[in-house]
Amino acid sequence: MNRRSLLKWTSRIIGWTCALVVAIPGVSFITAPLRRRSSSGAITQRVAKLKNLRVGEPTQVAITGSRQDAWVHYDEEVVGRAWIVRETDDAVAPEATRVKAFSSVCPHLGCAVQFNAERGFNCPCHKAFFELTGQPVPDAQLGYKNPTPRQLDDLECQIVEDVESGEWWVEVKYQKFEYGLTTKVPRA
Repeated sequence: MNRRSLLKWTSRIIGWTCALVVAIPGVSFITAPLRRRSSSGAITQRVAKLKNLRVGEPTQVAITGSRQDAWVHYDEEVVGRAWIVRETDDAVAPEATRVKAFSSVCPHLGCAVQFNAERGFNCPCHKAFFELTGQPVPDAQLGYKNPTPRQLDDLECQIVEDVESGEWWVEVKYQKFEYGLTTKVPRA
């Protein structure tokens, strides 16, 4: 082997080594979101003190948590909203109080559901209306076909006591659901 061939092979080895040093972390960076395991997306959080909720008056609460998009991690950010409706008054013991929680996302096309004191919950995008129980308002009562394929997505909620303060809280398990379907299907 002459000196020219030796330099040629040495240059190739150095070139491929440099290419791999750059390529391996680059490929790892690009494929990281594909390797990440998906979670159920459910967040359990205390959202409101029981004493602050009025019977039959919906209260919208923000659900905060950490969120990750492709490569950026956000620690404390609003990841969703829920409507809380207290069904029983203070005459009932706190642990026996009934509270319902609904996602604030319309099951029709995913718009934000608002509260209308005259008609209950409504979706301003396509005029879908829901009762305080989450059920769609009947077409005969609206005067047109209610476009929603199902009732509001209810969320698991429970009444818990804070051991330190002795106060009662509403705890909600927030989860996102697919919209446009006739059945409630959790998002992955």
